[in-house]
Amino acid sequence: MENGELNRDSKYMLAALIEIYRGMNVYLPVFDPQMERDILLDLFSAAISFARFDESRHVLSEEINHNLNQGSSVKEQVELTRTQSPDVLNAKMVAAAHLIKIMDGNKTNFS
Repeated sequence: MENGELNRDSKYMLAALIEIYRGMNVYLPVFDPQMERDILLDLFSAAISFARFDESRHVLSEEINHNLNQGSSVKEQVELTRTQSPDVLNAKMVAAAHLIKIMDGNKTNFS
C-alpha cells in the first residue's frame, strides 16, 4: 500500500499465512493492526478443531490467550513457524483456507 496506508485485505493476509505456514517467504505489507488481531483470533480458534493432538490444541489455546491479552501479528507467526510442530502449522493452514472459503461465501473450490 502506498502513502502509509494500512492493508485491510483479509483474504490476502490469510493466503499469505498459508504460504508462511508452508515455510515460504512472503511479501508482508503493513496490515491494519485491529484486522490482523481479529483475523488471527478467528484463525487460532478455528485451528483448534483441525489439530490432531491435545498438545497442539493447547498451543493454539495459548496463542488465543496471547492474542487476547497482548495482540498477535503476522510477523510473529513467521517467527513461530520455526518452532511449532507440523500438526499446529497444518491446523493453521487448514483453518486459514477454511476462513477464506467462508469469506468467499463458500464459492472457493480447493483442489
